[in-house]
Amino acid sequence: MTSLLSAFVRAGWFIVLIGFLAVRSARCQESAGERLNQAEINEKLLQRIEQLENEVKQLQEKQAADKQASTTSAAPAPVQVPMEPTEIDMHTPNEVAPRLKLNVFADVGAQGYSHSPDTFLLGSLDLFMTARLSRQVSALGEVLFIAENNNVIVPDVERLLLKYKQSDYFSISAGRFHSWVGYYNTAFNYGEFLETTTDRPFMYAFDDQGGILPMQDVGVNLTGRIPSGKMGLNYVFEVSNGEAYGPNVEPTQNNQATHNSKAINGGLFMRPNAVSGLQLGFSLRYDNLSIPGPAVHETLATVHVVLDDGRNEILNEVALVRHAETAGPVFNTSAFYTQWSRAFGKVRPFFRYQYFNAPNNDPAYIFSSPNDYAPLSSTGFVGRINGPSTGVRYDFTGHSALKLQYDRISLRGFDTQNGLTSQVAFTF
Repeated sequence: MTSLLSAFVRAGWFIVLIGFLAVRSARCQESAGERLNQAEINEKLLQRIEQLENEVKQLQEKQAADKQASTTSAAPAPVQVPMEPTEIDMHTPNEVAPRLKLNVFADVGAQGYSHSPDTFLLGSLDLFMTARLSRQVSALGEVLFIAENNNVIVPDVERLLLKYKQSDYFSISAGRFHSWVGYYNTAFNYGEFLETTTDRPFMYAFDDQGGILPMQDVGVNLTGRIPSGKMGLNYVFEVSNGEAYGPNVEPTQNNQATHNSKAINGGLFMRPNAVSGLQLGFSLRYDNLSIPGPAVHETLATVHVVLDDGRNEILNEVALVRHAETAGPVFNTSAFYTQWSRAFGKVRPFFRYQYFNAPNNDPAYIFSSPNDYAPLSSTGFVGRINGPSTGVRYDFTGHSALKLQYDRISLRGFDTQNGLTSQVAFTF
């Protein structure tokens, strides 16, 4: 009995020992399993965090790129004072209406010529207005107030245009415009601040200054680029009422043409990418002039080669005019000018030589008034004008300039004229 009890006790202890060992082993396995699962979880969490960081970085880069693209597309291109209503900045400080932009040009000065008394000058007041009416339609208006030699200040609508631009390759304008005859007439409007010199070359003088070439027209103008790669070809085509000549006749036929025939003008010019600021071109115009007496057919050809890169300004132009009566003689007029200037900081010295030679008995020009170079005693058209001009321009602010110019001009039938002009030209 005792041995049986002793065996039973030993068996019980053995079972307890086996149970303890089993429980201990199970706990050790459970703890190892827990450590293994926790390591896997930690690694997965690290991977997820890295993935989220990459996604956040990609979103930040995308937002920065979208913001830069939006800013680039919304920013208006830098605009020069416009010759045409092509690029109009709608957010400038001098807006007077949500769609209207106004620029004012003016000049005052003093002048002394050997043929007239010394005088102070009220040059001109030029109101230049542009407006964008839609993405493709814009308008341009230019109203000028100028003091004439009789001291009367006369208002004049220089330009009034409505323009539709389909693309860079085609745009059409209708109204009163500066005709595309040569380079100078469309590169510079009436604002003297835009010009290096105190005045325009005589071949491009307006009719109220004694000029005789058709600087302004009323009609339709088409212009645009020609696909030409780096050559930069452009075309211009105009149809207008043409010019009229006669006693007390306005040269530009603004409202009523005198006959059904229209003036036709066309030209090409190129701005090659290889040379910054270079432009070469020509124009050819044909018109049946409105004139007392026999009909006169006018053919006007111009050629220009100019370089204006901001620092250097080299302008060269030639014009040939042929007047032919239906059954009569032919009258030829030739003209050219060359102008050179170079900027040294705010100072720009310049030199110009000009030549204009028309027959005194030209059937159209005999009705023209004396030009501004002619003596006050002159009562009719002076057919030949030539001579040098030299001077300096000083831009003392970004919107105002002081000019000093000396002219020595020879005229047919008169003594050589010497003149000194000072001018302050400004814009606001």
